[in-house]
Amino acid sequence: MARFQHTVTLAPVPRRLLESCLGTLHDLAEDTRAQDTAAEDTADGRSRTGPTFTVLARDRRRETAVEVVTEDHGPDHRVRLVCALGVRSAARPREAWLTATLRTGGGKGRGHLDGTARLRLDLGGWWQATGGRRRTAAAPLSGTLTHALARATVTAAPQPAPDGRWRVTVRARVRGRSFARPLLAVAALLLRARARRTFAEALDDAAERWNAHVPAWVDAGESGLRATLTDAVRGAHGAGSSGQGCSGAREAHTAGE
Repeated sequence: MARFQHTVTLAPVPRRLLESCLGTLHDLAEDTRAQDTAAEDTADGRSRTGPTFTVLARDRRRETAVEVVTEDHGPDHRVRLVCALGVRSAARPREAWLTATLRTGGGKGRGHLDGTARLRLDLGGWWQATGGRRRTAAAPLSGTLTHALARATVTAAPQPAPDGRWRVTVRARVRGRSFARPLLAVAALLLRARARRTFAEALDDAAERWNAHVPAWVDAGESGLRATLTDAVRGAHGAGSSGQGCSGAREAHTAGE
């Protein structure tokens, strides 16, 4: 097993602003009917379908969730990416989650690209930690990355920086799976320094992008962020479609509606 740890400093997002965005996600789910988009055939014989936007749940008091599916089919391969985003209680957000699943096929060895990512954010725990109050034992942000050859467990724990920003410590544990387990152990011994450097550089790059864009989104305020999120979701929902809905689309409602 290999272990990694690195800390980055991020521009903060006000709690009220983030909760407003999660409320907007529910409003869009309320206003939008799920539908499939038309397939697009390209000059090289590939066919792209999507994104397909589906409302999975839309109960403001319990759960709101949406799913976006994108597919890319070629003569000798196919790729399907399924992403789902949800929030528990849009009226008073307590938890947000994200899943992403990549499935490939049609080519030799392409199955080794398949994988699943799952992230869970305890919003109450996050605000408690960033506000300088006592932190809980569990990290408020946690997730897993599962691949045929390896599985990674990731956590992120914030604390306030003196200048008001967030100092976020990210920890990762990577285990090999199946026949790759002994290979990963050997690689961890031989390439430990390089792997840690790569891990730190990747997080630093992500933090740099966050700090380059997030302050402008925060300055835009609730109305600006609402407009940006609305355009993004409606773009996924309506691109390439007639806007009238299609058969085969699914829409699930949570209990209590």
